[in-house]
Amino acid sequence: MPLAPAVAETIRQFNECCNFFLELGFEAHTYSKKNLQRLGYYGARERWPRLQSSLVQGARDCAHDMLKRERLTRLPHKNATSAIRFNQRTFKVFLMSGELSISTVAGRIRVPFSLPKYFRRYVTAHVAELRLGQRDGRLIAGLIVEIPDVAPRTTENPKVLGLDRGIVNIAVTNNGQFFHSKELRRIQGKRTFQRARLQAAGTRSARRHLKRVAGRERRFQADSNHRIAKRIAAMDFDVLVLEDLSVGKEKDNGRRFNRALGRWAYGQLGAFLTYKCEEVGKHSILVSPRNTSRVCSKCGMKGTRARSEFFCSACGLRLNADLNAARNIAQRGNALLSRRPVNPPIVTRDEIKARNLVQRSYKPPLSLRGR
Repeated sequence: MPLAPAVAETIRQFNECCNFFLELGFEAHTYSKKNLQRLGYYGARERWPRLQSSLVQGARDCAHDMLKRERLTRLPHKNATSAIRFNQRTFKVFLMSGELSISTVAGRIRVPFSLPKYFRRYVTAHVAELRLGQRDGRLIAGLIVEIPDVAPRTTENPKVLGLDRGIVNIAVTNNGQFFHSKELRRIQGKRTFQRARLQAAGTRSARRHLKRVAGRERRFQADSNHRIAKRIAAMDFDVLVLEDLSVGKEKDNGRRFNRALGRWAYGQLGAFLTYKCEEVGKHSILVSPRNTSRVCSKCGMKGTRARSEFFCSACGLRLNADLNAARNIAQRGNALLSRRPVNPPIVTRDEIKARNLVQRSYKPPLSLRGR
């Protein structure tokens, strides 16, 4: 959408006000919203009288978030054209008609916008927050909507899908679906070589190029995980079982393996899978990852893993190691779902202790003893 002069001036004053709160909070060594309000609210209202009070409080909240993110170790700065936030009192979105009503330094104005085709399925959702920025003389609006939860499927015997996440194979399901990382690792290797040359140069332009390279790699990684999660969520199952992974770098692994481990976005893939399954009314549960790659999925005995193959000497099973792990994950998910929930009594711990103490100290009367 074209950038109106009133909106551009509002963005400029909002960012100046945010920098004003940033300086006050950094000097006072605090990022508390209450302290920032006490230190600079009335001064900001006098300095920017045309900026609405709710926008001043929004600038204060932005300063709070930025100071808290930096932990007061350095003074952050907001550019004059950076995106700004609007709260519920300063904007209203009409998704059906494609209009945006916002508070500016020139009063309340309406701005038309075009909604991309992909996001038209959210036209009935509640818009919780608005972010406005500018790029190449155009206004960029970012809307945060609240989507109601889809009612989960309720079946007596849910169909379980076990998923194993890895570095070579990004995802492997227990029904034999493999999602390889060949293209992803090729791009990552290319970016690593490019990053090493830029770091060796060390110039100012090389550092700017490094930021662009990092952004491209991050976006490509997210796009790959989105595609994989979308295909998995469309499969026929009721409950998705994932490992509760927490992986960290270790000295014994070696530099090369730790580098690949650092680029492994298993947490992002798990988050994408969780919310995409919730959108279609499916569950996702977590199980322990302990020995899922070492135990045989057929007999339950420990076997040996040689590169990408698993072999069990007890039953003779020879299988892809990731597929064997996915089957073990599915079995643990089935075991977890088959357990009947035990509802504890709705009493406090003190009440339980008092009741047990009374039972221990109770002595029946003489007329009842011996019966």
